[in-house]
Amino acid sequence: MMRPKHRYKVRPGYGTKNLLIEFNPVEDSEYFLFELMKMLSLFGFEQQGKIDLWMNDEILVTMRSINGCITLSLDVYGIIFILANNNQTDILRIDGMLQSSKGFEKEEVDFTTYRMRL
Repeated sequence: MMRPKHRYKVRPGYGTKNLLIEFNPVEDSEYFLFELMKMLSLFGFEQQGKIDLWMNDEILVTMRSINGCITLSLDVYGIIFILANNNQTDILRIDGMLQSSKGFEKEEVDFTTYRMRL
C-alpha cells in the first residue's frame, strides 16, 4: 500500500508577489515539521533558531542556505509555511526538491486568489 502524498502549494503571500510554500495540515504536524527540517538539512540548509510562540500556538524555525534565510512556520491549524521574502531562489529550489520526491504532490493554484482587494 502506497503512503499518501503530502500536498503543497507554491503561491504568493496575500497582497505580495513573493512566493511561499504552503503544506496542507497533517495529522502530526510537529513531527512533519521535524521531518521537513531534516530533509532541508540534507540539501544544505542549517537551522539558525527556533521560537515557540506558545501564546499564538505557533512555531517558527529559521534556516539558512548559501542563498539566504527561510522561515518555517507551523500555525495553530497545523498548516506549515515556508517563507522567504528576500530569498525567492530557495523557494523555487525547495519546490523543485519536493516535485522530484515521491512523497509530495504539488497543487496548482490561481494566483489571483491571493491579491488584496480594496
